[in-house]
Order: sequence, then C-alpha cells, then structure tokens
Amino acid sequence: MRSPLLASTYATPFGDLSVILDRESGAIVRSSLRPISEAVRSLEPALASAGWVDAPDARVAAALEAWAAGDGSLLTELPVQQNGTQLQQEIWAAVRAIPSGETATYGEIALDVGRPRGARAVGAACSRNLTTPFTPCHRVVAASGLGGFGGGDDIKRRMIELETR
Repeated sequence: MRSPLLASTYATPFGDLSVILDRESGAIVRSSLRPISEAVRSLEPALASAGWVDAPDARVAAALEAWAAGDGSLLTELPVQQNGTQLQQEIWAAVRAIPSGETATYGEIALDVGRPRGARAVGAACSRNLTTPFTPCHRVVAASGLGGFGGGDDIKRRMIELETR
C-alpha cells in the first residue's frame, strides 16, 4: 500500500501555494495557487488514492522563502515528478536549467532539446506543467515579449521581476 502524500500550503508573494509531495520519492508531484483539495483532485488516480496528510516540508519552505526574497535558485534543486511524454520531460528539464534571474525563449528551449522548430511544443509542455514554480515555466518567454502563463500574464511578469531585482 502506498504511503499518504504530504501536502501543505505556503505563503508566496503571489498568494498561497499548495504543494504536494510523494513521501516515497520526496518529489513534488503538484503545486498550485489553488487549495490543496483542488490540487489533489488533479492527481493521477494511483497517487490520489494514497490520500494525503497536512505536513509542511522544510526544504519547500526554505526554497519559497528564498524565492520571496528574490533568489529562485533553490526552487529547481528540489526534485519534481510529473507524467509526460519523453519530449515534455526533456523540455521540463531544460526549463529547470534556466538560472534564477534569467529567461529563455520558447525557441531557445526548443533548440536546447534538439527540436529547432519546436517552439510550440515548448509552449504546450509549459502549459501542461503541474509543478510551477519548481519547474519555472515563468522563465520561458516569447521572442516578441512575455508569452502566456497559466497563472496569468500579471503573475508571470511579477515572478520574473521578483527574480531579476
């Protein structure tokens, strides 16, 4: 039988962030600016069936505290786990390699993963990312400007500004 997931809510400059970890791997499996109950409902059935307990994680708290102070480097040091195609996994890994305080374009990420014409695939992978800000898709921008973001353009802009001040 699978151990219950660990979940908690953390204050960020962008609102309360719900973070769910797999106790067995220690990886973040979901993070959302929505309540934990909604984040749990979005889990794959095998994970959701384990249930969850309210248990803050010191590593997550430290990473988010540093991020609130402008240093997002610890965000990508925490392990994440989410289902996706091989290409999505490669894109998410490339996104996690973007240093805090920097951005990369969808086209640059596409080049990084060996798909020079794959900017739309990068955008699609970012839109399916379920571990923001630990997979910091807010650092991926369009060549012509900000680009989209599931949390909204204002939050994306503020996240980038937080890391570049």
